[in-house]
Amino acid sequence: MNKIILLASISMLFTMCKSVNDKKEAKDVKIETDAVAKTEQIKEVEIVFSSKDVRPGNLALTSNGRIFVTMSPFVSPKTKVFEIRKDGSYIEYPNKEYATGDSSIFKGMVGIRVDSKDNLWLLDITTKQFIVWNTIEEKLVKIIKVPTDVIVATSFLQDFIIDEKHNRVIIADMTQADLTSAPIPAFVVINTETGKARRMAQSHPSMMPTMKGGFALNPIAIDAEFKWLYFGALHGKTVYRVPTESFESDKKLVDSIEEYAPKSYCDGMAIDTNGNIYITNIEESAIGMTNKKDGFKNIGMLPKGQSWPDGLYVANDGYVYGAVDQLNRTATLNKGKDISTAPYLVIRTKLVK
Repeated sequence: MNKIILLASISMLFTMCKSVNDKKEAKDVKIETDAVAKTEQIKEVEIVFSSKDVRPGNLALTSNGRIFVTMSPFVSPKTKVFEIRKDGSYIEYPNKEYATGDSSIFKGMVGIRVDSKDNLWLLDITTKQFIVWNTIEEKLVKIIKVPTDVIVATSFLQDFIIDEKHNRVIIADMTQADLTSAPIPAFVVINTETGKARRMAQSHPSMMPTMKGGFALNPIAIDAEFKWLYFGALHGKTVYRVPTESFESDKKLVDSIEEYAPKSYCDGMAIDTNGNIYITNIEESAIGMTNKKDGFKNIGMLPKGQSWPDGLYVANDGYVYGAVDQLNRTATLNKGKDISTAPYLVIRTKLVK
C-alpha cells in the first residue's frame, strides 16, 4: 500500500510539472528562433555517464571522486544503488545483499549524501531509516531510524542535509503522499548521536507551493561551514535560508527564516563554497544558479531531447554534478504512454567563480 501511495504521489508531481513542459512544447514552432537567441551563450552540460539501464535519480561524490547514485523507487529498480566508475562501468553498491533483489536491505532509496569522513548516508523512504556506510573500509557504520512521532500519514521523506557541526540530519518532508490532502511540510530534525527527533516549522509559508495544487518543501542544501540552511518549495520561485543554530527551538527557527534569492521550479539544490546555489531547472531542462546579488540564471543546458534534471551535488573538483532521469516521460506519468528514450545521464557543469 505504501508503495502504491508513493508511486501515485510521484505521478501527480510529474503530471503537474509536465503540464508546464507541454505548454512550452506546444509553442516551440513559434518561439524556436527566439529561444535559440536567448540561450546561445549557455553551453551544454558535460556528460559524465550514459546508460540505457541505470537511471540515476540522486547522486553523491566522495572526496576522491567516487560517484554513487540511487535509483528512484518510481521505476521499480531491481538494484537500488550503484557506484559509477570512471571508465563508465557500474556495480551494485555496496553489495547484492544490500542493493539488489526483492529481499535486499535497501527498499526505496532517494536521498543520498557523503559526509566529511566519506561515509555514505542513504535515506530509505520505504523503511524510514538512514543507512550510513563507510566507503573507505566498506562496512556498515550505523542505522538511524526516523521516529514515528515526527512523521505524519502523508509524509514524503526525500531530500536531506547533514549538519556535522550540530550532529543533525535535517529532512525536507514535502508530505502530500496521499494526493488529496493539503501540504503540511516540515523539517524533520534528527540528532545523529542520540536518535532523538523533532518536527519543526510545519506549514511555514516559506515551505508552501506558490502554484495552485503544487508541491511543497523539497530542495534543501547547507553551506560548507554548516552556518546556513537553504531550502524552498518544489513549486516555488524563492530560495529561503535560516541559520542552523536556530534549530534549537521551533520559535527561534520560524522567526529566523528569511528570503534569499529567486529560483525556478526545481527538484534539487546544492551550494558551493562561494555561496552560489545551483538549481535543477525542471521547467527549462537546465542547470541554473542563483545568489542574492545576481539573481537566477541558467548556466548549463541539458542535451537535446533530455528532461528532468533531478539530484545535484557540488564536488571538490570544480564542478556541480547532476542526474537526468526523464521521470516525467514514463507511462504512469504520461497518460499511459511511455515516451522515455535512453540514455539516462549523470552530467556536470563548471561551478561559477
